[in-house]
Amino acid sequence: MSNSRSFELDDAVFQSKIRKLAKKFNIEEESFVAEQGAIFINDLGRFVPPYAEFPTGNSSKMGTPADNKAGKLAIQYDLEKIFTVPKNSYVFDWAVKTFKGWEIKKGTKVIGAGTLMSLAAMKKFHNDNRKPSNGRTRSLRDFQKMWVDKAMFNKYLKMEQMDVGIAKASVAKAVLKLNPKVRSKARSSIPAWIMKQMPKASGDARMSKLREGWTATFEARAFGLQHLKGKTINIVKKNRLIAMEKRLKYIFKNAAKDSGWFVR
Repeated sequence: MSNSRSFELDDAVFQSKIRKLAKKFNIEEESFVAEQGAIFINDLGRFVPPYAEFPTGNSSKMGTPADNKAGKLAIQYDLEKIFTVPKNSYVFDWAVKTFKGWEIKKGTKVIGAGTLMSLAAMKKFHNDNRKPSNGRTRSLRDFQKMWVDKAMFNKYLKMEQMDVGIAKASVAKAVLKLNPKVRSKARSSIPAWIMKQMPKASGDARMSKLREGWTATFEARAFGLQHLKGKTINIVKKNRLIAMEKRLKYIFKNAAKDSGWFVR
């Protein structure tokens, strides 16, 4: 199940089909479930923001440079919805001296909610105006926006953009935990801008031995994971099962039992 910041995947039906395929093709079950589970989670990671366009096709890439750029632009757009940055510094200085942090007025009209003088104050105002459902900011009207200095706005923007990719990294972290072998090829499926967010990400996966066989579970916590809805999961699941069975049939037919059965 999932909400705005947490996600847990324990799909008994899907994993039951993986176990049946392992038995059908006489493949060691634990490794097969782990490796296919890792690929499945990796596929889900493509549908976690940011992405420049809604993911299509069968690419194994969890993200692209265009996705990274889209994430940074989304943050800039969000901040511009809640902060006003005067074009000239003397206008901001005038607001600070005249209104001392309170409502900014032009005549009798309120044109700003006040001025902020620190990154910490910007962070609090930003968090106070984030939607609980997805972490994106509300759209404020001009009289509701806080005024900030251009240099401070740019510094805060850069700080926030440094976190782009944490949600995807929470998924990638689970992939690597479930199947450490992926790490040697992570560069091909998990780009550097996602990998560098690993220390900040909260994601985990584990293998468990149940009465019916081995199963893999995945959980993560980050804004953006609410995009992993039932319809998306079912599409990824269906494609993964089709690709998995095709690959197993190919390998079985060619008696290539020692190569690539866990690869797409």
